[in-house]
Amino acid sequence: MAAQKDATVLIIGGGVAGLTAAIALERKGVDSLVFEQVDDVLHSQLGAGLSLGMNVARAFKHLGLLDELAEVGAPITDREFVTEKGKSFGIAPISPDGELVLGILRPRFHQFLLNALGEGKLRLGSKLVRFDQDDSGVTAHFADGSSARGDVLVGADGLKSTVRQQLLGESDLKYAGYVTRRGVLETDVAKEGLERIFLGRAQRFLYYPVGRWYVYWTAATNEPAGGKQAGAEIKRTVLERFKGWPEPVEALVEATDDSSTYLADTNDRDPVDRWGEGRVTLLGDSAHPMTWDRGQGASQGIEGAVLLAKTLAAADDPAAALRAWEAERIPRTTKIVKASRTVGMLGQTRNPLPRAMHKVGARITTRRFRAGKGSEEYKVEF
Repeated sequence: MAAQKDATVLIIGGGVAGLTAAIALERKGVDSLVFEQVDDVLHSQLGAGLSLGMNVARAFKHLGLLDELAEVGAPITDREFVTEKGKSFGIAPISPDGELVLGILRPRFHQFLLNALGEGKLRLGSKLVRFDQDDSGVTAHFADGSSARGDVLVGADGLKSTVRQQLLGESDLKYAGYVTRRGVLETDVAKEGLERIFLGRAQRFLYYPVGRWYVYWTAATNEPAGGKQAGAEIKRTVLERFKGWPEPVEALVEATDDSSTYLADTNDRDPVDRWGEGRVTLLGDSAHPMTWDRGQGASQGIEGAVLLAKTLAAADDPAAALRAWEAERIPRTTKIVKASRTVGMLGQTRNPLPRAMHKVGARITTRRFRAGKGSEEYKVEF
């Protein structure tokens, strides 16, 4: 790939997928620049937790960064499904092959990525307004009147992607019908290394460690989108709706500082069969936004970023390389988007039959992992 004036690859968006792509490209000897619209990318990150699957461990092992990553999170070693009445389906190892599954606070993960990124690779306060491309490259135009040119442009600018809008037109987010109230707290429960998922009637509660002493919890309930709550009101609502649930549900919520909670709608988009055109493509939530129900939102963005870097580094024809990468990634992410949506629907339904199916699925999942059979979602090679 011939060098251009600013960088070989222009990455729009300094989120998880965009920063990972820049790090992976750098290690492949391909120069890139990341353009982020906010002025302080670290403090724009909410203090939520992320679950990083075995595929993420493999990706960062490929980049030579797995040991450093392991230092900033907490291993999730086991998973347990429990009903709202306290019936457990048993505890199973979350990684049948002993690979690392990590819980981590989003700001700490973002700081890790920023530390791993080379100097001068990130340009803040750069809001994309449009891009142009021709046979020799792509030019990105920003709101402050500046521009940048490269061989390839990657839209990693999130759920409300400007790159996606220009490529694919307007498309609304699809509200899943349930919100999450979330919190982070310091607690001895983190030492268990356990992800515990409580299943109830049209509501769920889960928690997992995100640091040596920290746990992240999520409470999912069916209600209209766009609700506004903060602090004590979030805690009060969770305690009302999950009153009497098995320990440590109420104890975790009660012990959470008001300032460490927030409310979020659950959204995705219908999968599409095209992410790019010419020298432009989409990455992460810009390409395949999914609900949180399979814990693969960030993981698929990271996985895709590392594979994109590998593809571009070996390419003579950038546009052809992007189409080849998309042909591999679109079927995989489409399957996971649909699986996440299905799990969410089953977990939040009031209908007795789907609820029973969800519990059967939880039981089968536990048995599979106990037998050393992991999820297909984690199986990828770099």
